[in-house]
Amino acid sequence: MPDNEAIQRSIAGAWAVMRGRKEGMGLLDLSADGFWDSFWAIPLALPPLILAWISAADTILQRTGEDSGRLALVLRFAFVDLANWILPLLLFALVVRRLGLSKRFVPYVVAGNWGMLIVIWLGLPIILLPLMSADAEGIAGVLGFGLFVLSLLFSWRLTQASLARDTGTTTTVFLGMAVASILIVITLQSLLGLNVPAA
Repeated sequence: MPDNEAIQRSIAGAWAVMRGRKEGMGLLDLSADGFWDSFWAIPLALPPLILAWISAADTILQRTGEDSGRLALVLRFAFVDLANWILPLLLFALVVRRLGLSKRFVPYVVAGNWGMLIVIWLGLPIILLPLMSADAEGIAGVLGFGLFVLSLLFSWRLTQASLARDTGTTTTVFLGMAVASILIVITLQSLLGLNVPAA
C-alpha cells in the first residue's frame, strides 16, 4: 500500500486535474508501481461505498416489505460497483493499442482511479441525508443527480489530461467508457435483481 504522503499527493493531483489544472498530472505516480498502487483507491473508497450498499439494500427491503436477505443484497450491490470499476478498464485495455493510446493507458488508469475515489467521497453527504431524515430523500435525489453531472465533467477532464490527445480522441474514449459503464450497471443490476421498486 502506498504511504500516506503518496496517497495525499495522488489525491491532490487528481483533484487538481478535475478542477481543470492539467499540471496536476505531474503529482501522480505514473510508474508501474504507481499504476498498481492506484488500485488502493478501491479499499480507500469502501467506507462510503459500504454505506451506499446498505442504504440501497434497505430501500429495496422497505419497498418490497421483506425483512430478510439484507446481506445478500449488500453483497450484490458490492459486486456491481466493483465490477463497474474494473470491467471498463479491462475493456479499454483490449482496444487501447488499436486506438494508438498504449502509452497513455497507465496515466488514464492512475488518474481515473484516484479521481473515482474523490467522487465517491464527495457523495458521502448525499448518502447520509436520507439516513438523518426521511424528508431529505428528495433533496438527496436532486443532489445525487447534480453530483452525477459533475462527475461527468470531472471524468472528461481526467480523460483529456491523461490521454493528452485531441478533442475527438478524448470524446471517443470518454463516451465509450461512459456507455460501457452504464451498460454494465444496468445489465448486472437486472441479472442480480437489484432494480429498486418505485416508492
